[in-house]
This record gives sequence, C-alpha cells and structure tokens, in this order.
Amino acid sequence: MKNILIDKQYYPQIITMINATDNKKRTSLITFIIDKAANTITLIGGKHNALKVIKLPFEGQDPTLQDGKWSIDDNMFKYYCEVCLKNNTDNKEIILTCGKESKTGRHVIGFEENGAFRRWQYEAVCEEHLQYVASLAHKTFQTISVSALQPMLEVASSHLPLEYFKIDKAQHEITIMRDNDISTTPLPQDLIPEIDLAANQDGLDILKHTCQHTQSDTLMINIDNEQLTVTDGQHSQSCSLASLSEIDNKIQINYTPEVKCVVDIYALKSEIEAYTHINQIKHNNISLLYFTQTDVFISGFGTTVDSFKNLSALDITVKEPLLYNINLRQLLKVRIKNITDMKGITLRILKAPDGSRKLAFYNERDPKRPYTSIPIELNTDNNALMTMQALMAIYNEHYQRDSYKQADLLGYDDI
Repeated sequence: MKNILIDKQYYPQIITMINATDNKKRTSLITFIIDKAANTITLIGGKHNALKVIKLPFEGQDPTLQDGKWSIDDNMFKYYCEVCLKNNTDNKEIILTCGKESKTGRHVIGFEENGAFRRWQYEAVCEEHLQYVASLAHKTFQTISVSALQPMLEVASSHLPLEYFKIDKAQHEITIMRDNDISTTPLPQDLIPEIDLAANQDGLDILKHTCQHTQSDTLMINIDNEQLTVTDGQHSQSCSLASLSEIDNKIQINYTPEVKCVVDIYALKSEIEAYTHINQIKHNNISLLYFTQTDVFISGFGTTVDSFKNLSALDITVKEPLLYNINLRQLLKVRIKNITDMKGITLRILKAPDGSRKLAFYNERDPKRPYTSIPIELNTDNNALMTMQALMAIYNEHYQRDSYKQADLLGYDDI
C-alpha cells in the first residue's frame, strides 16, 4: 500500500479546510489530485463559493504513487483529521493509505492509533473543485507584501464587528458596514495602503490567517464576481462577498437618539435568560421596556404570568416616560456577554426619519456606532402602560430604593 503524508507544517491549512466542511450536505467532498510532473499533491475542499486549495510537495511522498484525481467524503475526512490532530503529541504526519483495487473499487484508509481505521471509497472527482482550480489560473491578482497588508487588516479589525469593510487607497479612508449601517473614517496617517481592499468578516479572517501561516513574503488577492480569493502561490482560499455592492449603494440613515442609558449588564442578561425558562413568556415572544427619568424596567408576560425587573440604570436620558415592545426571540440572539467586559452596557433607542426604531447596544471601544441592534416598537397602548405601572408599583412597594448603581462607568462618558 502507498501512503500520502500530510506534514505538520500544513496543519493550519488542514484545520481551516476541515472547519469549513459543510455539515449540512450529506455528499460534501474532499478532492485529491496527484500530479508528479508538477511535483504536487493538491487537496480541494470547503463550502460552495468558499473553497480552499492546499498543495503538498510530492517530494518526500511515496515515489510509487501514480497520477490521479478522485474525491472522498469530507465529513469522515474531517473526523479522521480531528482525531489525528487531537492525539498527535509528537507532531507526526497525518497518513492516508491508498489501497489496492478490489471488487468494491478503490479505497483510501486512515489508521488511528487506537486500533480503529476509516475507509473511504474513491468517488468520481468533483467537477466544481476542478473548475475552481482551473479558474485560479485566469484570475487577475493584486500583489501585496505581508508586512504591508497586516497593518491594513489591523485597522479593519479595530472596527469589529463588521459586515463589510472597504479600504480606498486614493481617498485614504475606510468604509465600514456594521449593523446594516454605513460609516466612513480616515485611515491612520502613518498607514499608506498599497492596494484597494474589500472583504467581509469571513474574508478578513482568511486574510489574517493567511498572513499568519504563509511561508511567503507576499500574497496575491483577487476580488471579482462577488468573491474574494487569496493565494500565497502555494495555498489558495476563497469566500463569498455576496451583496458587497450594497456598501456602495447603501444610503446612510441619520438616526435620532430617543433614549440613552447605561444598565447593569448582569441584570439584563439574567432576566433575558429567565424568560427562556418560562413557557408562557417564551411563546408569547414579547418583552416590554419601560423608561422613566430615573429607571429602566423590563417585563415579560403570558396569559396568566408576569415577570418584571429593574435593570439598575446607571445613567439615563429620556424626555418623558416611554414604553416599547421587543421581539423576545430577536433579543435572545444578542450575545450580550460578547459586547463588553464591563459591568454596565450602553443602550440607545434610535429613531429613523421614517419613524422606525432600533434598540442599539454599544461597548466602550466604540461609543458612537452600535455593536449590534434589534428592531423595537413604541407602545402607545394605554392598557399596556397601566399594566407596566402597576408592576412598577409592586416593585417599589416591596424593594428598598438603595439602588445598585455601583457598576463601573469607565468608558461611558460619551453616552
């Protein structure tokens, strides 16, 4: 039997490839191409429109391996590689053994140290993978040194989270699309970009990973047909930039702050989590936020149950008491713990010219642009307001007014 060896220096590329495996597709594939004349064994895998190419040198491989092209199931390939990497304390190669022809066809076998083995039957080579490799030869690339690219990526990373970013070399500025909104700021004076660059979060991660693990001093970058492709001449990777054109056509919305406040992050997070355990509230899917000049309250309710909590406002600006509806499922999707490490979190209710509103969440790193937001609606129903005030009366009667306003306000001077 003949072995294909994947050396430890290619582990970072293998990890990114198997992490991009499309687990939703039952027939997703990894393709192998052995080309002795080109001195390469090529692996192609990943999701549709986000493929990755890894090129292993043929030198050091079994010289009796023959030229060929085939594909195998990538789900078990991912599992096998994960097992090999997990148990590989000596940085040994990942080994795939090419079996002989049998009545059931040809196979590749992976032997594990625990006595188990995984066997893949050769499948017809994936045409999409072949077309992707062929397309690389016809793309027009911009070349940039790794040392020049890294500061550009650092600037983009300083604006996280983001949906897209574009660095304009001529205008010396960066445009960010975050939370479905556009903003443009000048680049640092000491940064002289060598190329124009555009990417989404996936593209930014690919660029940073390639810079970190490449053996080359330069990278080549192509952006066309709403796709980003990065190569160092040996390995290549792409990702979809679908809807990137929106960043050019997007009209900036000028929001007016209706409410500004800082609330206790633990109080907000714990109450939201509580609603997930109360079926009536969870299924009703509506929460209420009530703002007064001194307090912020959140409530969840069902047919026969109510929940109510004071969010311990540390600071608040509101002209008059206001009541809002929030979609609970959308609120649950906000990963509050990822926004800030501080005890207080800044909330603003922003009103658009068309009357729509959003509840925006901020952190100390960027007090001007939301980290994320969700839609929110002004509730003008008098019965809902009376219910909320009745709950507030119960709260005021039971709890002492020695508030919890001791949280760290550092970084919230600009709210």
